[in-house]
Amino acid sequence: MKDRAKAEELLTTSDLQVQGAATTWTHVRSEYVDIVEDILATLAPSGPYAYIVNPVFEQGKELPTQRIVTTYEEIEDSYRSIHRFTAVTGLRPVVELNASWYTFVSGAGQGRMKETGVESESPIIVFFPTMGSEGITGELFWIRTQQDTLAGDAADGALASRYAVGELHGELLAALREADVDAIVARVHPEVQTGARDYVAQTGTLVELHTKDELRAHLEDFYAHYAVRGIEVVNKVYDDWFFFHELRWTVEARKGPDAGAVLRYHTAEYAEVSAAGLVVARIGHGTDQLKIA
Repeated sequence: MKDRAKAEELLTTSDLQVQGAATTWTHVRSEYVDIVEDILATLAPSGPYAYIVNPVFEQGKELPTQRIVTTYEEIEDSYRSIHRFTAVTGLRPVVELNASWYTFVSGAGQGRMKETGVESESPIIVFFPTMGSEGITGELFWIRTQQDTLAGDAADGALASRYAVGELHGELLAALREADVDAIVARVHPEVQTGARDYVAQTGTLVELHTKDELRAHLEDFYAHYAVRGIEVVNKVYDDWFFFHELRWTVEARKGPDAGAVLRYHTAEYAEVSAAGLVVARIGHGTDQLKIA
């Protein structure tokens, strides 16, 4: 009886993974067709949503600024603006992770400028939250901004840069567990672009941050609200220019309506890494919190 229950739980999880992958690729292929109404039809029927508007360089800035929109109307405006000038022609994955609540893809994004016909291809990472819905609830993408990679240890050969990214990931993970805000902020670019689920205001969507000072304030606020009991790695990927992870958090609420309760939830995010070993962008999402004690 217990074995049957475990088998049914596994099948339920894999059903959600397969459903999420189908939902994601239905959306991606709708972008190739280039009809905005068809693209919008692949969204989940209701929010909260989280979409990145095409990041742009602002005067005097080293990194592009990402903007996050959270309403259906803002997403529609964004798609109409993008598809007026650009045709999305391909997304070629080299990594695809399908979880019960998201799909993560890294690979090459392909497009064509409609006015000139010029085609382009860029390294890209994309996170599609689905939250078990029949549509996507977000599209969080980042095009590679750093041309050079971490040198790493020559003894690690061809994978030296990836192992160096893995070391940075391990340091950040330790700092997250220890609530060491100084250590986290020391490892990010001054203009680091951050998009993370807001568990303090509990909006259900993302907080948008554009500097290390804004990140510091956000982290201090988070750790004032929660004591970390544990963080476990569910999935991780290291490339020579980014890392991705899914984490399972167990926290105790220090204040608010759940004060004293133990909560569990998952987050998943990607982070681009510079040759100097600094995170330049850290963007992802998270699940609802579940009270376990």
